[in-house]
Amino acid sequence: MVRIGIAGIGSIAEEYIKLIVENKITNCKIAAFSSRNEVHMKNICEKYSLENVTLFTDYEKMLDSGLIDMVMICTPHFLHPNMAIKAVEKNIHPLIEKPIGVYSDEVETLIKLLDKKENIKSGVLYCRRTSKAFNKIKELIENGEVGEIKRVCWIITNLYRTQAYHDSGSWRGSYKGEGGGLLMTQASHQLDLLVWISPNIVKVNGFCYCGKERNIEVENDVIIQLEFENGATGQFIASSREFPGTNRLEISGSKGQIILNNDSELIFKKLEIDEREYSKTTKELFGKIPYTETKLYFDDSDNRIQQAGIVNNFIEALENNKKILCTPKDALKSLYIINGAYLSSWEKKEIEIPLNSQEFRKKLEEHF
Repeated sequence: MVRIGIAGIGSIAEEYIKLIVENKITNCKIAAFSSRNEVHMKNICEKYSLENVTLFTDYEKMLDSGLIDMVMICTPHFLHPNMAIKAVEKNIHPLIEKPIGVYSDEVETLIKLLDKKENIKSGVLYCRRTSKAFNKIKELIENGEVGEIKRVCWIITNLYRTQAYHDSGSWRGSYKGEGGGLLMTQASHQLDLLVWISPNIVKVNGFCYCGKERNIEVENDVIIQLEFENGATGQFIASSREFPGTNRLEISGSKGQIILNNDSELIFKKLEIDEREYSKTTKELFGKIPYTETKLYFDDSDNRIQQAGIVNNFIEALENNKKILCTPKDALKSLYIINGAYLSSWEKKEIEIPLNSQEFRKKLEEHF
């Protein structure tokens, strides 16, 4: 039975609390809360009939208490890496809400510490990695069904947010409050999935448009041009100001094409011959390669199943050494893309990945 401490008792933490109370997250118990607001912690305990939960207004005292084995870090973005570092230093396993942080150099420091602490595990709550549809896509790619990836294009413009959303918290819509906009918040799930299923991204060109039709200082309309280590190219197009918007992922390879619509309809077009071989051998000027088409449908609509799945995975990693779905090293890959897109947009130049983390820090803080 893993003893959990939760740091930061806001809306996302409450979602996990409900899942634990409902036994959707198993083999664990809530042992402690940490928050500056003691009254709120007491109210949450009363709301969910939680007993024997020790309340701390000092995070480090919770880490030192001997009451917890792991800590779920559900605080504002900027705090994530350093709170995780403190947990690792105290031999507590940190499970970190997404994004893993804002500054990639802080995450690099966390990873170096974890490499020295082999008995401590850490994970990041990118829950979409439990999606049935994306696990199928990953399986097709890793089994060689798609061949060599040539191009990836994701249009994700159904992340709609109103002005009321941005006005709902003083931290929203600002660099100082959230470290960024659309990429750092709504679209970070998709960027995590992109780096999970694709070859390593080595260059980005970012075009970030800030405050489009909204009274915010951060981006809500983005185009990122991508270059992968195998020479493939890609685009990531995201917006939170369109309705109803589009969610369409295309992955084109030498042996076929994957299309995913709305995270649910997966179309796989498998070529009868590798396109590269066909082009070398055919006498046709244009040509059409025969292919078979398979359609699969997935129901990943219940986000709570995915949230429970990612936490259960981490608990199984602690108890049975199961592979962690998303480690800090994994999460750093998408943070590099986010940081790189911002830096590229500000500097109006292509950015190599991994980027210069100190250069990004300096440029971001100019926007505070």
